[in-house]
Amino acid sequence: MEKKARTQFWMELAIDFVSLILSIAISYVFVRFALGKISGDEGAELWVKYIICNLLAFFISYFGFHTSVNIKERNKIAEFINTIKNDILVFLMFTALLAIIKNPLLEQRTMIGISFILFFVFTITGRYYLKRWLTGEYGLSKAKITSYVGVLTTKDRAEEFITGLKKDWSINITGVALLDNFVENGRFTYDRNFEFGSEYTNSIISTKKRIKFPHVVAQDVPVIATDIRFIDWIRKTTLDEVFINLPYSESSDVFEIVEELEGMGVTVHLNVPTLDNLVDESNFNNINCKIYSGYPLATFSAAVHNSTQLAVKRFVDIVGALVGIILSIPIIAITAIPLLLESPGPLFFKQERVGMNGRLFNMYKLRSMYKDAEARKAELMKHNKMDGFMFKMDNDPRITKVGKVIRKLSIDELPQFFNVLKGDMSLVGTRPPTVKEFEQYESRHKRRLSMRPGITGMWQVSGRSDIVDFEEVVKLDCEYIDNWNLLLDLQILLKTVKVVLTHEGAE
Repeated sequence: MEKKARTQFWMELAIDFVSLILSIAISYVFVRFALGKISGDEGAELWVKYIICNLLAFFISYFGFHTSVNIKERNKIAEFINTIKNDILVFLMFTALLAIIKNPLLEQRTMIGISFILFFVFTITGRYYLKRWLTGEYGLSKAKITSYVGVLTTKDRAEEFITGLKKDWSINITGVALLDNFVENGRFTYDRNFEFGSEYTNSIISTKKRIKFPHVVAQDVPVIATDIRFIDWIRKTTLDEVFINLPYSESSDVFEIVEELEGMGVTVHLNVPTLDNLVDESNFNNINCKIYSGYPLATFSAAVHNSTQLAVKRFVDIVGALVGIILSIPIIAITAIPLLLESPGPLFFKQERVGMNGRLFNMYKLRSMYKDAEARKAELMKHNKMDGFMFKMDNDPRITKVGKVIRKLSIDELPQFFNVLKGDMSLVGTRPPTVKEFEQYESRHKRRLSMRPGITGMWQVSGRSDIVDFEEVVKLDCEYIDNWNLLLDLQILLKTVKVVLTHEGAE
């Protein structure tokens, strides 16, 4: 987690934590002394458990479901929605924990309700002033955490580039050097005849001019130099980082500059022309550069997910799979009798499926079709109602009578809890295709496999029987991958329960 995101995370955590403590204390005092609904004879042990449950719910919510969003990019509506979702989740978990341990204080609904209202008021107010402090004139741009930044670029790039950099509240741009004098015919050519150091340093710093960007409010940045004298400025002034955004075509063009700045201990961020072009064409812009075996390589990814949240997701999968298996065993045992009586054959159906990024695994289901179902599929392809690579037809003759019932109730999916426990699948994800379906995929289709497949997912809770276009399935899967977080998984699981109970979209 980078410095800015880490700082924002812990500041928001601190504000929300203090807000929670205040809401508990004030609600207790108000309900006991103003309303007289608390006698004070409940016992310290009950109150300790009450507070522990509240704090535990808070930390589970924050570390398990927190989504990092740049506070600069959140508007008032997004901030309000983000806060109310977090607060509701905390108190839902809190009341659930009280119910699990059977704490009598769960009956203090007035105090819990007041705590929730105060918690929301305090968090929304605290985050509002945090945002003003972080992004305002007297925010972190004046604090010790600020990274002082210099920029080396050209006039045609300066406005857009500096405007983008200024969105980062953790940096303070102290000056820009416009090096258009080194550009010939659209190509940056560094003049090696210039000597580092200059007798003009003092005059530059004392008579700095300013360039104004008319289309951006308060985006004027001091222009320090237009030639090699910027090196003297970097030597003499306070700078933690230097951003270089120049139209060079050979690494040797800027080698001397980077080498000189590195020698000063300054962190250098250098644009790579090849990456400039790739970013222009890319739909995602998730690029990370790192040294591998001594070579600087750029890493491109359509979606970047928080590793902590992924670990929590796997932990939830393991717990959920174990619970699911325990609950499924008696259901499967009861279902097995009519299923095997109607259609002799194996109880479980095993089929090779394609999982995360092309990994092959055997997916398990309760057999809902006759034994010769796969052999008969070819002759039924003309009845396929799906527009694409998936197969689905109305009144499929291969499905047994019992099979139709267990499909409608989603009982046939229960053995997949074993796949989840093994790690081949997740509780929530994208639906794994068959090998034949996968072999027909175009490049864009494979992106739906960039996360571990799931028992349920965005497609399943969006009315799967009504969706007949495979491209729509891909769109929903990619939407899930791009916007994934633990809260989204929770929402899909809750919708899945509704779908199973009401049989919406089931066949």
